[in-house]
Amino acid sequence: MIQFRLAREDELYKVADLLHDSFQDYSFFELLCENVRNRSAFARQLHLINTKMYIQHQSCFVGIENGKIVSAALLKHPYHPEPGLIHYILSGGLKLVFTSGISAIQHVFRILKEAKKACSSLKKPYWYLEALVVAKDHQGKKLGSRMLKQCLFPFIASKGGGLFTLITHNEANRLFYRKNGWVEFDERLLHGKDMGLKSWSYQTLIQ
Repeated sequence: MIQFRLAREDELYKVADLLHDSFQDYSFFELLCENVRNRSAFARQLHLINTKMYIQHQSCFVGIENGKIVSAALLKHPYHPEPGLIHYILSGGLKLVFTSGISAIQHVFRILKEAKKACSSLKKPYWYLEALVVAKDHQGKKLGSRMLKQCLFPFIASKGGGLFTLITHNEANRLFYRKNGWVEFDERLLHGKDMGLKSWSYQTLIQ
């Protein structure tokens, strides 16, 4: 039986590793890591920093089966401020600057800002799903949908509900989110140095 709960701080590395493993072949991270030589190490550190930010300042949920983390979700609250630059530096961002250079970090922030532009331009507060992942040996069991419907949706409803948004970058995910109640409201092309990538924004209302 799967138990959903908030992640503990001592689970940071396990959650970050799950995110890294899940997104290794995801085109969006290829774009984010386009300007670095060791893309895998750079992406792993990005996941570690981001997961730490969400555990400390937003919400990080995990699905547990037999004591093992088999799913995870990073959820941004509508009224919690975005972590500032100092938070990223204190959480490991300085290491990325030293190993990959400031230009690589600037590239990441530029792509993220453009990808989230449609969501950030909404005229009302919104929840934002930063990531939803399922361990590879648990995929195909509808665990992602269960985490949404049994964990994230009830949590948001318990906080008063509201607009729930996300972005995604492939057709399989588009189908998944449409099946789970989201409506597409923006499509754009993200431009890197040598590659481009389509990005879609979705929204749903939780009551």
